[in-house]
Amino acid sequence: MAEYPWLKNYDAGVPRTLEPYPDKTLFEDVADVAKEKPGHRMIWFKGRWMSYKDVDRLSDVLAAGLANIGVKKGDRVVMLLPNSPNIVISQLAIWKAGAISVPINPLYSEAELEFALNECGAEVAIVLTAFYGLAKRLQPRTSLRLIIATSVKEYLSPC
Repeated sequence: MAEYPWLKNYDAGVPRTLEPYPDKTLFEDVADVAKEKPGHRMIWFKGRWMSYKDVDRLSDVLAAGLANIGVKKGDRVVMLLPNSPNIVISQLAIWKAGAISVPINPLYSEAELEFALNECGAEVAIVLTAFYGLAKRLQPRTSLRLIIATSVKEYLSPC
């Protein structure tokens, strides 16, 4: 193993590697569980379970959509989403597309959000429908070329 200068600052007993963990990404791990145990529960949200298979499939679909609109390796994609299945699916999809996810606090003021959007340089944003109007207002003052809206209602229990 190569020697890295920060290792000298590690406390005694702190491992220098991630071994024995496999060398794979989180989205690869999710895909593996989806194949091995498709019905295994991954997300509990407002009275509804989502399986690894469902989350993997939905993130595949979104990743393909992102690639289809031109998102490529190294591009930044903003997520203006609360803690919900939407953010998990979006995060995995962005990584699958090779892009860099930029989660932004949906409670930011308009000025804070405009600053964050300009700093990250993202051209695509995935936003909760409740934040769509705000994102559209800011779009002319930022590099955003496309805003994808998603609804939390898609993942609520039907009962």
